[in-house]
Amino acid sequence: MLHLTDTVLPPQDIMLEVRKFISITTARNSQSSNTLEVTRTALGLLKNVPATREAVLEYFCSVFFAAVNKHMRQIEMRQNVPISEENIISEIHLVLSSFINGNPEAWAPIISAWSLDLLGKLSTNHSKHINLSGSAGINDCLQQWMSCRATRTLIDITAQCLQCLMHADTESCIKALLDTSVMHSPHFDWVVAHVGSCFPNVVITRVLSCGLKDFCALKNSERKDKKMDQKLNSVVGILTHLAGSHFYDIRTALLDLFMWSLDENVNVNEDTKVQRLATVPFLLNLASLSSMLLKALTNDLSQILTPDVIPRLALFSTDWVKYFKNDATSLINIAVHLALGCDQGALQIINILLDTSLNPSNVGYHSVNAAQNAKNVCREILELILEEIELTIRTDHCRSTNIPLLTSIKQDLPTVIPLLLNSQPLKVKTAVKLLSLLGNQNSNVLISAATYVLHKAQTNFHLAVLVRLITDNANFFSKKYKNENAILDYGYFTQVVEQAIREVQYSNVTDNQAIRQLFQNLTVLLKWENSGKVPNLKSNFITRAIRVNLLQMAICLMKTNNFDLASDIAELLNCLNPPDSTNFPANVELTLRLTKAIIRYFFICIAEDDIIKKQRGVKIVCRFLKGLTTYSQYARVLALREILEIAIFGDPAKYFGAKEKFKFNATEVLLLQQNHKQGTGAILAQRHSSVFHAGIIGQGPRKLAPDNNIDKEIIKLNNTLLTDVIKACCSNRDSAQYLVNIDALTLVSLLLVELISPDVMYNGLPWPDEEFTKVTVERDLQIRRSFKDAPVLWTLLHLTAWYRPTLAYCSVLLRAIVATVLANWNLNKGVMITNVMALGQLLPPPLTTITDVLPVFEPHQITTVMRECVWMYMHENIPSPMLFTRSEGASIAWRDTDTSTPNIRFTETLRLIFLANIHILGSLYSNIFFNEHK
Repeated sequence: MLHLTDTVLPPQDIMLEVRKFISITTARNSQSSNTLEVTRTALGLLKNVPATREAVLEYFCSVFFAAVNKHMRQIEMRQNVPISEENIISEIHLVLSSFINGNPEAWAPIISAWSLDLLGKLSTNHSKHINLSGSAGINDCLQQWMSCRATRTLIDITAQCLQCLMHADTESCIKALLDTSVMHSPHFDWVVAHVGSCFPNVVITRVLSCGLKDFCALKNSERKDKKMDQKLNSVVGILTHLAGSHFYDIRTALLDLFMWSLDENVNVNEDTKVQRLATVPFLLNLASLSSMLLKALTNDLSQILTPDVIPRLALFSTDWVKYFKNDATSLINIAVHLALGCDQGALQIINILLDTSLNPSNVGYHSVNAAQNAKNVCREILELILEEIELTIRTDHCRSTNIPLLTSIKQDLPTVIPLLLNSQPLKVKTAVKLLSLLGNQNSNVLISAATYVLHKAQTNFHLAVLVRLITDNANFFSKKYKNENAILDYGYFTQVVEQAIREVQYSNVTDNQAIRQLFQNLTVLLKWENSGKVPNLKSNFITRAIRVNLLQMAICLMKTNNFDLASDIAELLNCLNPPDSTNFPANVELTLRLTKAIIRYFFICIAEDDIIKKQRGVKIVCRFLKGLTTYSQYARVLALREILEIAIFGDPAKYFGAKEKFKFNATEVLLLQQNHKQGTGAILAQRHSSVFHAGIIGQGPRKLAPDNNIDKEIIKLNNTLLTDVIKACCSNRDSAQYLVNIDALTLVSLLLVELISPDVMYNGLPWPDEEFTKVTVERDLQIRRSFKDAPVLWTLLHLTAWYRPTLAYCSVLLRAIVATVLANWNLNKGVMITNVMALGQLLPPPLTTITDVLPVFEPHQITTVMRECVWMYMHENIPSPMLFTRSEGASIAWRDTDTSTPNIRFTETLRLIFLANIHILGSLYSNIFFNEHK
């Protein structure tokens, strides 16, 4: 290939080349075969004859036009035939590139202007060609044009020119680019987009500047909006194309333009003032046309719209109206529209609107009215955003994922949900609305939000917010899904309570106050519901949710040792209506768990030092157990057994007078070490190889159990409370007070026998001969030891004695105590046992007076009375329940004293001992043995 640019022609040859070029280019029927030769001639003239440059470049235009026309026809006809002009274009490209590289300052401005103008004409002439319609996007246009060798060459030449002038005369090249863009927009946008990809920073800034100037000019000239829309679309198309690779460059340019518009420098010309005023409307229009530009503007918006920036915007807001047809509503609507289209940073927008609306300060505003107006506008925009979302969901039945702002809000749920506990009602109301709208499509959002409030709320206001959050969403569902009963009944609140309790159980929460808050809040909600004063709670969904989760609450109560936390759970249970067949689920596991849990709470109350709290807690226990045991027989059996076992043998027995249990520290030892202690000597004959001692191996001698240091009055109170709980477990259904069911209390007597008597033999009601006690001596001693170790047994015997004839079933315990008194007299035990038997009417008058006179008798007299009077009478008069009668409606049976008068042989010994002590008991003798003198 001949490079004419490498040779310098003499003047005579130059003239020949000029004539030749003119003759060929002016001929109407120039053959295509001469095109290459003419092109080479033109290239030579371009270097040697500057005056011919315009003619040569114009000729090159015809070559490019011809190549593009052929390319377009081949696309239309779906052909792929070689284009002869492409070889010529390659020659032109090579020579022009050498010109630009050799002398960029001279050639680059000329060639770039020519190439840009040619690209503009080509783009406009073929804009309506197939596959290049006006509706095609920049990427589609760019793909089509770059597939053409001619236009691709022109683009390369343009980029080369800009590259050479980047540090010299960039302004002229960019100006030519934008001037051509204005002339041939929007068909030329693909060129600007491609060139902008090569020089993003320069092109992006200039495109925005040019777009802003056009925006101001078109608005001020009151031309048609269609022309302005075309200009904006061109800018949007170019920037959107560049955003794929230069998003952050575009964002920086947009923010720089925005901050430039806020410059308060007054020493600027009028055009600059107009452009600054129009910048925000210009940016709003751009964002409304491109989600990519909207994303760039709203990315980290809180760093842009700072508290000191917003008052400066308010200063210009009234002048923005003219860019929106002088209609303030249009300006607000476009702001709402843009906010709804934000798929990121939506929470920042909401917070900016909220903070501005609630900002009490007027600092930065030029007047108080301006400050108030800005706050009102922000609140109006916020309300319109929420209304528009709700209207869209209700009318179009769309999902929240179709609304970008809601999608963005969902991503920031950990930040949105805490707004529910904000002290500002507007923030709370906004959070409730947003979460309700999200909850329409995903109930998990509402469950999480409601769970959070249920855990954290510390005021009635925020609990009311919880009710609002639940009921508002349910009302929406009731209109949209009329057949879903679970939703209509606020059924998902059951899941809220379940999740809240599960988080307490399975999380590492060590703060009891945080756990207590959950149950305190549930109690308050339940009280509101029970009051009937809250219309939204009339469906009793709080009660249903708590009843469904009673099992988990019982587990929580079983696990805690904290009195305050246990009291909060018990208070919640106390606010429930007493269990019955209509409101309590028939669940055996639940019933038994609740029974054990409430009994455990009873013993936690017994250990509490504060008497008022203790009594209040026991009152709750009595109320709940009364309802539970009257509803369920197996709950009664379990409750009585648990109460008796723990009060007699468990650790809480010390609160009822028992001694502290002996505890030793068992340390794990190795068997090898124990063997080494035995030594290595041989065992001699007739010598013991084992040593026995009264102690614990490895712990030394066994220590005595420490004495009970609890105040006697506290023990007495605890015994009274224990009695109240047992009576509550044995009460009749629908009784206002603890009207005891004798059959239930009989179970207490039988349980006492089962728990205390170590032998199942000879546990019947009859008293045997005194000699028979030799057979049961070990059992009798064990029973007496039980009464010594657990003094509460005397209280329980008194309880059974009071509610006759249940004491009769404890016959084996009574005779064991009497037998030990006979074998080893004990005044105190003798008084106590006869007192119990007298109260239970097992001993008739005058034997009932033994309790009063035993302290006066001598030890041998006590033994005689216990044997001859008490034992012998009981031996011949079996303590049978059949001896007692009960009148209709009475809870206690009576024994007829006339038919139960003892034989004189059981009282004569007592009378003779009275006579022996007549000097002390003279006043009682006549009253007790008055029948003897008749």
